[in-house]
Parts: sequence; structure tokens; C-alpha cells
Amino acid sequence: MKRLTLVLMLSLVFCASAWAGTTTYAGNSYWPAGNAASTSFGPGWYRNTFYKTASFDTTLTFIDNVSYSWHSTVRSWATFVETHWLSSAVKKAYCRANTTGPSWASCTANN
Repeated sequence: MKRLTLVLMLSLVFCASAWAGTTTYAGNSYWPAGNAASTSFGPGWYRNTFYKTASFDTTLTFIDNVSYSWHSTVRSWATFVETHWLSSAVKKAYCRANTTGPSWASCTANN
């Protein structure tokens, strides 16, 4: 019984921590050219993803709050785009449509 309780507690902790760190910062919507979105600045962001139901030109990156430089930038037509920046620097996740998207899309970030 103790073993079962321990396993259940550990699985609950791991599931909760994985779920709690994902933020959808650009909701599922139609993306016109130039449309962009970002998270707030923070030191914890490390993964940035762009989900699209059809292929269109997009950019995904992290922007630091000192020089406002772009880091780990990816430009892609793929329907799933992902980038990582494993740094303790204060930054925000950023996504942008470079052309009008013929579909719905959303951006998420993990911290």
C-alpha cells in the first residue's frame, strides 16, 4: 500500500509540473501577415512552439530584455515549429506570421 501511494504521489507531481509550465500566449486564431505575439519577460522561458493547421511562413524566437536581440530564431513553413534557449537571461518567447496564414495557429511557451 505504501508503495502504491508513493507511485501515485510521484506521478501526480511529475504530471502537474509538466502541465503547469505550458502557456498558450497566442490563441488559436487566423494569422494575417505581420501578426505577432509574445509572452511577458521572465528568466524561465526555455521552449517556444508554433502549431499551425496548414503550412505558411512563420518566425519563432526568444528576445532578451537587455539588447532586445533575437536568440534561437527559427523561420519555417512547417506546421510544427519549435525552438529552445537554455539560458537564465530574462527573455520573452515571440512568434510571428511572415505571410498570411491560410489556417488557424497558436503559440505556446514552457517555463
